[in-house]
Amino acid sequence: MKYLTILLLLISTYSFSQKHYNFDYLLEYDVTYYKHSEKGGITDTLQNEKTLKKYYLTNSKFNNYKAEITELDTLTYQLIFTDNLGVSLNVTALKKDLDNAEFINVDCKYVKKLSNRFNYQTKHYDFINLNDTLLKDMSYKRYKLTSIKPKRTKRHKLATLFYIIEDSTAFHLPHLIHTTAYNEFNKEHSIPNGIFKERYLVDYDGNLDFRERLISIQKIDKKLVIGDECNYSANK
Repeated sequence: MKYLTILLLLISTYSFSQKHYNFDYLLEYDVTYYKHSEKGGITDTLQNEKTLKKYYLTNSKFNNYKAEITELDTLTYQLIFTDNLGVSLNVTALKKDLDNAEFINVDCKYVKKLSNRFNYQTKHYDFINLNDTLLKDMSYKRYKLTSIKPKRTKRHKLATLFYIIEDSTAFHLPHLIHTTAYNEFNKEHSIPNGIFKERYLVDYDGNLDFRERLISIQKIDKKLVIGDECNYSANK
């Protein structure tokens, strides 16, 4: 995958020949990835872990798209944008440019059409609402995205993704990272609104694969702009 530096411009005018994606929230997370040692093919003990900083640009009223920002080093970010209705891009940008930009302008040569070839996966997965959990004497809603085909789960050793929802964020549609999760939500709308306070993946053997914890929520006004000629979204 090629990572390219893009030019971020501070501008104040719209062009009607462009597609604008509006973001009204910046979410900051710490993500910890876990690695387990194995003895005789059986997962035994936690070997090491790695934590990194991750940010999301979101729209509280439209959750079909989001931008995921990860620190690459002291100077640069990786920005992955996904519109589940048909657009994706993966670029790098200078931190100082991205932090200060009101408009993120991306040339069409960096934009790709997002295939929805995995939409069929919704017949294999489902969101299941769980009992509330207590964290520091406060109650939080929970749900999980899990395989609903036991034989398939066993054959492919499929993991389960858990969500704990931040209190008082019902104003925000569910913050879902992967296309399968969005497709499942879009099919049934069976889970509560809200930004996840924690998101963690438990593998088939019951081991924690990663955990993502919410650090801060910030109200913002940023826009990502692409040309109409590379607007592959079903929502024109």
